[in-house]
Amino acid sequence: MFRNRLFNVFKTACSQVNTRAFVTKVRNVTPVTLGLLTTASCEDTQKEYEISWDGDRLEHEFLIRQATTVNVNAATQLLTVTLVAIQDTSERLREALTKEICLVKQALEWGESGTPPHHWDQLVAIRGSLSDLKHNLRTLLSYMDYAEKLATVAAEISYLSGNIAASDAICERIDHACRTCNTQKQLTHELQQESLELQQQAIVSSPELERKLKEESANEKITKKKKS
Repeated sequence: MFRNRLFNVFKTACSQVNTRAFVTKVRNVTPVTLGLLTTASCEDTQKEYEISWDGDRLEHEFLIRQATTVNVNAATQLLTVTLVAIQDTSERLREALTKEICLVKQALEWGESGTPPHHWDQLVAIRGSLSDLKHNLRTLLSYMDYAEKLATVAAEISYLSGNIAASDAICERIDHACRTCNTQKQLTHELQQESLELQQQAIVSSPELERKLKEESANEKITKKKKS
């Protein structure tokens, strides 16, 4: 019986020694493995962070957006200046057309014999102004076509660079400029049609009026050539 107790004591001691040795081995091995895994995980996270927050890339994007903003401002200024010039020239052209209509109506009412000489001079002068104003307006409208194309490109590149606010702003400006130009064209076209109809009426009812206008126009050209 004593022998059995002694055997149990040794058995228990051996099992405790083996258990402690196993725990020691686990403690010696496990921290190193976990440390390596933790280090590798941190390094991967750091790499992803650096890629998503690249300072150089963000700086380039910022500079591109700034450049597109400058481009949008320049295109907007060109649109504004050209549009103001078109409005001013169109108003002056309509004033000249209105004055020409009034002069032709008076000449028809008075007749060739009753129309004073200075009246013909005024009519010839207003026709010369009309020719210059029409030429200037055609030139400005061609400028507007190119300005609209430039502004459209600026809006597109601003949108692609992420500068959505600037793109929307210049798109609204383009739309406003187009609507304003169309309105000016329509108003001028109506007066031009009225002037043409009146001139046709004058030619039919009073052929001498057309002859008188041609003579005065030819004399005006000769006078200009002599002065130049």
